[in-house]
Amino acid sequence: MSVSATTGRILLDVAVILIAARAGGALFERLGQPSVIGEIAAGIALGPTLLGLLPGDPSSDLFPADALAVLQPIGQLGLVLFMFAVGWDLDLQIVRHRERAAATVSIASILLPFALGLALAAHLHPDHDTVAGAAVPFWPFALFLGASLSLTAFPVLARILQETGLASSPIGTLVITAAAVDDVIGWSVLALALAVLASSGAWDYVRLLVEIALFVAVVALVLRPVLHRLLRHASPAREALVLPTALAGAYVTDAIGIHAVFGAFLVGAAMPRPDAEHTLKELRRRLSPVISFLAPIYFVTSGMAVDIPGLRAGDLADLVLIITAACAGKFLGAFAGARVTGMGVRDSSVVGVLMNTRGLIEIVLLTVGADVGLIDDRLFTLLALMAIVTTLLTSPLLRRMGRVAETGRPIIA
Repeated sequence: MSVSATTGRILLDVAVILIAARAGGALFERLGQPSVIGEIAAGIALGPTLLGLLPGDPSSDLFPADALAVLQPIGQLGLVLFMFAVGWDLDLQIVRHRERAAATVSIASILLPFALGLALAAHLHPDHDTVAGAAVPFWPFALFLGASLSLTAFPVLARILQETGLASSPIGTLVITAAAVDDVIGWSVLALALAVLASSGAWDYVRLLVEIALFVAVVALVLRPVLHRLLRHASPAREALVLPTALAGAYVTDAIGIHAVFGAFLVGAAMPRPDAEHTLKELRRRLSPVISFLAPIYFVTSGMAVDIPGLRAGDLADLVLIITAACAGKFLGAFAGARVTGMGVRDSSVVGVLMNTRGLIEIVLLTVGADVGLIDDRLFTLLALMAIVTTLLTSPLLRRMGRVAETGRPIIA
């Protein structure tokens, strides 16, 4: 395909992706689900799972390999900006306010699913130990699987809490704090898994850990104070440095060998809170349309990687195992943690249901694993389906438990 023809196809593909993302998001919102799950579902429909099954494989014609080769970096840029925004929106102050109870719930909700993930890894690794002809070592694979079962999707959970009226309740505060801790620990485990995978030996592994630690220290001890001082009285010239700083952070962690999303997330977490300064609110508001344009390209193309027809007969049993381990581990772990803090059975059950939300952050984690060759296409599909199912279950289960009245307000404060 010529350069001009490829350019035209890319423009058409972006238009199709944005329309599909909007339609899927609107449909799922009407069903009481997060719109991002609709965007991922739209990608599944555009990929080999649905459109690709039609005669002539329209999916491959609409999204040829040379067009996808351009769309994927565009989506990666959307991912980097999205993770920067997630880090920026992560209010670490709430962790300090309820650190003991949140730490108890978070640790309990991580340990059990992580242990189940390690057990699942022993079962799944022999069937998924080779990706693109390269052998996948067991321990990076096991750490990744443990992290994927342990994660709670902080942004999707925050939206669910707002939509159900639980955001300002004691339970909402506790859960969102625990989810923030979960995300930090989960991404740290993933970084460790990628460091183990990327290292060619013990010294290379030590080098990676040292470089990661140095980068975190520079962001926390140098960049964070500089950003707070620089943006205390923001001006257009100073604001112009924000996105280049985020992209530079993404480049550093990518160069280290763990993934660009870590750098973007850390730089976002180092930013002064957007509610601390009016100009920062405006900057955050102006960034939203850019993310709203680029991020759906990432989530739809990620959904297109889900290939349900490509699964084997035995994968269905593995899917049931993965979903069962993910739901049981997260619910029971969070439930036990909440009970230890003195919460009642009903409120502890609500905490367990909410902490089982995974959503888009799980998809981000899975695509990172797929990008670096930790998981193959079949396991990506199985884990993506688990992420979608666990997120779809959250709102209906809350309604079934009678936690939310018809007005959407919490029955129990």
